Amino acid sequence: MKTQIITMQQNVAKTMLAFCLVLSLGLISNTASAQTTERTVTGVVSSAYENVAYATVSLKGAYIATSTDEKGAFTFPQMLKEGDVLTVSSLGYQDREVTITGDTTFIKPFLEEIPLIITAALRTAPSGKATDLPNN
Repeated sequence: MKTQIITMQQNVAKTMLAFCLVLSLGLISNTASAQTTERTVTGVVSSAYENVAYATVSLKGAYIATSTDEKGAFTFPQMLKEGDVLTVSSLGYQDREVTITGDTTFIKPFLEEIPLIITAALRTAPSGKATDLPNN
């Protein structure tokens, strides 16, 4: 019969190796599940002076969108996961993109106003009267 002698150092090394393998598998599975966690996202769209009513909030690269209510609040109709990008837009404001990170469930995008330039023409009265036209 053959007797195998295992030293204390070999025993500790095997135990440490097994512990490291279990720990790394746990970290990998935890990271994978964190990336696929979906959640409902709500928020309020605001500007410099007030909340933006009836702004559009859409998922970039998809045809899914919602709009804010009269107080600027919204609830996105689809569950979102980390890395999804929401585009917020409204007439008179610059579009804003918001990336969903970590465990985001509430966002408050700020829209900046686009400066408006109003151009107008002034119509002047003709220099003569219509009755002053020469007869041919």
